[in-house]
Amino acid sequence: MSFPRKKLDMSLLILEERSCAVIERCAKKFYPDWDFNRFEAIQCNAADAEPADGGRYDASYIFHIAGPALDALDAEVPFLFPLERGTHYLWELFTELPKSGGSRSSRQFWNRLSRAMSSIEMPITQDELIEYFEQASLALLERSVDLGDRFYIQELDYGGWNGGIVTKDFLIEGLKMLAAKLKGPGGERKKASAETNTEGGSEDEGVSGQKD
Repeated sequence: MSFPRKKLDMSLLILEERSCAVIERCAKKFYPDWDFNRFEAIQCNAADAEPADGGRYDASYIFHIAGPALDALDAEVPFLFPLERGTHYLWELFTELPKSGGSRSSRQFWNRLSRAMSSIEMPITQDELIEYFEQASLALLERSVDLGDRFYIQELDYGGWNGGIVTKDFLIEGLKMLAAKLKGPGGERKKASAETNTEGGSEDEGVSGQKD
């Protein structure tokens, strides 16, 4: 049984690229200059809402105006909780933050990583996870400043301590955490069984088994 996206906490919903595309499209119908980056920063407590913002960056308001479009997305790509039957995607492993190396901008960067890989179906191998993670990280860090043990990303800097900073320890810890979650029931497929099982039939890949 799937779960309606408009009933979710926004911090969970913005891990998925499809949902974010719907949200941004609906918001810009009312406010052409609506900034998803700022909206996300407010949700992640990396930026403060200003009086001039009105209610347009309020999560409840966004759910209200995007509700019908999110319902349509639910019909096309159901939102499934772990262990529910159906197609599961890699973003489901991103529901927790790495416990070390965090900064004011870590959550927003983590969300971006999740969205970059959110359409990848599970199960996958650990080697595939590492490859996807490296590709997504490099693309997101392309315009960053390498400071040795950390990266500075200007567009994520809304002020405050460590604004715009993503540490290398955070990325290392994050990949380790995802790899550990991938080993849950149905999360990882073995290389040898990617196409067929030992008897020649199709491999039953199961579901994600991700746990919060």
